[in-house]
Amino acid sequence: MKKKLIAAGAAGLAVATVVTGLNFGATAAPNAQGIPPVGESLLGQDTMQVEVGRAQAEDASSPRSGGPLAGSEVQNDVDDVTVQADKLRGKLVWYGRVNDEVGHQFMISRSTGSIWGETTSSYADAVKRGNTFELPERGSTGVIRGLDGYAKDRCISHYDSSEWLSLLKCDSASRAQQWSWVGNTLKSENPRYTRPMYLNAGQGSNPMDIGAHTSATGASFVPGALTETPSLAARVGSIDHLAHSAVVTGTARPGARVEVNGAWVTAHATTGAFSLTVPGLSAGANSLTVIQKVGGIQVGNSVPLTVTIIEGGTVVPVPQPGVELVRGETTSVPFVVQFNERREAVSGTVTVIAPAGTTFAAGQTTVPGLYRNGTTGEWRTSATTGLTGGTLNADRTQMTFTQGPSSGGHIEGQQWRYEFRVETPLVAAAGSSSMGYVFAGSTPGNPFRAEGSTTTTIEVNEQPTIASVVSVDPIAKTAVVSGTATPGATITIGDQEAVVQDDGNWSMTVEGLQVGSNQLVVQQSIAGEDYGDPVTLDAVVPALTTSLGANDVTVTSEADDWFTEGTEGTVTITTQTGTSPTGATVRPGESLSWTTTLPEGFEAGDLPATETVDGWTTEHVVATDSEGRQTVEVKVTNATTENREYAAAGDITFPVVSTGKPTADGTITTVFTPPTSYTSSAPDASTVAKAPLPLTATVAQRNDIAQTVVVTGSGTPGQQVTIGDVTETIRPDGTYEITAPFTGTGDLEVTVSQEIGGTVHDEATVEFTSVEGGTLVGVQQTRVNLPRNTTSIIPIVVQNNEARDDATGTVTFTAPKDTIFQDGLTVLGERRSGTAGGWESDASLDLTDGVISENGTKITYQLPARAIPAEQQLRYLVEVFTSRTASAGNRQLDYTYEGTSSIGDFRATGSTIGRVASIDPSAIRE
Repeated sequence: MKKKLIAAGAAGLAVATVVTGLNFGATAAPNAQGIPPVGESLLGQDTMQVEVGRAQAEDASSPRSGGPLAGSEVQNDVDDVTVQADKLRGKLVWYGRVNDEVGHQFMISRSTGSIWGETTSSYADAVKRGNTFELPERGSTGVIRGLDGYAKDRCISHYDSSEWLSLLKCDSASRAQQWSWVGNTLKSENPRYTRPMYLNAGQGSNPMDIGAHTSATGASFVPGALTETPSLAARVGSIDHLAHSAVVTGTARPGARVEVNGAWVTAHATTGAFSLTVPGLSAGANSLTVIQKVGGIQVGNSVPLTVTIIEGGTVVPVPQPGVELVRGETTSVPFVVQFNERREAVSGTVTVIAPAGTTFAAGQTTVPGLYRNGTTGEWRTSATTGLTGGTLNADRTQMTFTQGPSSGGHIEGQQWRYEFRVETPLVAAAGSSSMGYVFAGSTPGNPFRAEGSTTTTIEVNEQPTIASVVSVDPIAKTAVVSGTATPGATITIGDQEAVVQDDGNWSMTVEGLQVGSNQLVVQQSIAGEDYGDPVTLDAVVPALTTSLGANDVTVTSEADDWFTEGTEGTVTITTQTGTSPTGATVRPGESLSWTTTLPEGFEAGDLPATETVDGWTTEHVVATDSEGRQTVEVKVTNATTENREYAAAGDITFPVVSTGKPTADGTITTVFTPPTSYTSSAPDASTVAKAPLPLTATVAQRNDIAQTVVVTGSGTPGQQVTIGDVTETIRPDGTYEITAPFTGTGDLEVTVSQEIGGTVHDEATVEFTSVEGGTLVGVQQTRVNLPRNTTSIIPIVVQNNEARDDATGTVTFTAPKDTIFQDGLTVLGERRSGTAGGWESDASLDLTDGVISENGTKITYQLPARAIPAEQQLRYLVEVFTSRTASAGNRQLDYTYEGTSSIGDFRATGSTIGRVASIDPSAIRE
């Protein structure tokens, strides 16, 4: 059997020793086997750990060196535990010398009174052969007692100042046998014996021989051969009288099996603490014996205990006189419990259940506690026995409270009392019942449960007829009428009857009502006789209205809400109003529907299949009306077996397509059909499927110079018009303007297309005439003589061949060779109609503020805006200064007359010839 190794003070040790004898001299260093020097503490604190393993013995021939003894070893096969030992017991073995023999030694008594140290070949054999001794309890003074063989019940003793020890009959009063623990050292209480026993590892520094009779000096005991023997301590921790069980707690040897009357538990492996519930106890006194076992063998002391079980517990209900409950009133109902043993710090819960047909009054969150000592006497209040935290269930028939913990002690026979307010309704049934209660909890380690009831009674009495209209079903045209009356009585309304229940309640559904006011006469009868005055009620069946309906209908299309041939769109029906919406109750199998009539040239697209969701079946039905227009009915049916409320959670949508090219707007109308008995606040709605507006086109402007044409007209707002590669969007007011290029001259035309949703809907062609170079042209003038060293006027003429407004632009003159323009030059303007006739001066044509450039040879003027009639000629008189050195010959005044007007750009270019005469060169010199 493995033994537990005691705690040691050096890590890694496999063995420790008890040194009996005297002084072993100075401390030596640890040897190669890890055995610490003599005198070094191993036990230290009781909770230190020791690693289990193997250690080598010392060299007996050189005891001071700590060198190994070849071929010798100590095998210590023990458990690794933490010691919580009261006492140590086992074999006193060591490795050392006895007389001249060195080896594994053991203590043994070969005869009465003797003690020997003998040598053997191994540690195991030494442990096997040595006597067993028990050391004093740690931290105390006591004897070293032999437990077997000749050493049994004998104690190691010392009676004189010699080094010899004896093994004598134990005498706890003898100082010669008393040994005291000082740390890890056992010292004799005999002052004449000064050589203590050490609990250590290692070899003595000056080992001495073992005498022939009694001594063990200079030996190193191995405590691996010692085991701990903790004392067993146990007590009754608590008693559960109701469960007939008790909890036994205490301490034992760590890891030992603790048994109590057949029940068992393993003590804590470190502390030895245990707690064990012993069940199956009988009422009355129960004798228990607590023991501990190691390896299946009982060790140490046993502890007797007595547990007394009281049948039913020691807190019991005390019957109370019955309480009469009065209908329509609140009555206090008590319960009382009694303690049949002394208790302290009582805490628990209280649950009370109201008598049949009654309820607890609200607001009872706390209930005062009363007490008295004994079965008679005055009840007194107690601050710590009251109930707190009261909670009432939903139907007010049960309350739960928290109690305690109470303060002070409560003697045997003390009674506690609580009262609860019970409300009895007028219609409560007569008869007997009771208020049940459970008072359960515990004092520390002592649970209790007292369950009882207090009897209550209710007398019979007639009750007046109370009636009211609870609800009206305007669809079924029925009314639910309910009330109270005498239990068992009959209630009659017309030819319908109902019997009042035991709790006084009655109810019936009155059928056959009409829309509007319905007078209902309620009569109570008892045993066939009318009782009390009848009660007249008015059940009003309202006319049913709903905001469900065709609150709005709209149609959209893929072509910006316009429809041309093949345009697809979507019809949306708003089924519910956004303000205070109301639904409709639909009977099983009944329907409500929205029927939409499409205009001619329209039909429905692909419609959803019929489906049932959440008890509602939705189907789409397509038909044709008498005028050949297609209709689409969206019908919703209650597919359940109960009345259902329909509120229409969203809009209804379905696709449509235009089958032709509409020439005018079409009207889409939706009509709502409500369920039976309902009218809708929105019975119908309509919208317009818009047909595109026709395209018109007119040439607004032509630019012969840029070869562009401006076309204006009207069409469908938001859609596009196209000429060739040029596209413009029609304005919101339906008008448009588009500028497109053209080529060629003479009679031309362009085609304008209107597209609806990207598809050409219609076209328009416009014609115009283009003139090469434009309709404002230069007119050649006769040659002008240019005298030298003087100014001359050179005319230029332009002719407008097409009426135009807002003509504005610039005219640039380039001076003839050898001439310049002078600063501040004003060019006078003249006009005439046609190509003949006199010229008329016109100051509005005068050109001023010209900009001269290129050394006076070029001048540019701004043309003021004006209207120019068709066939009008404009003449400008341009003054130039001819140099005195000008060469003879022809030269020309060039001009560019250009700008914009209401009918487009214009540009006229030309020149007027000037001539400088030949002269005598000498005249020039003069």
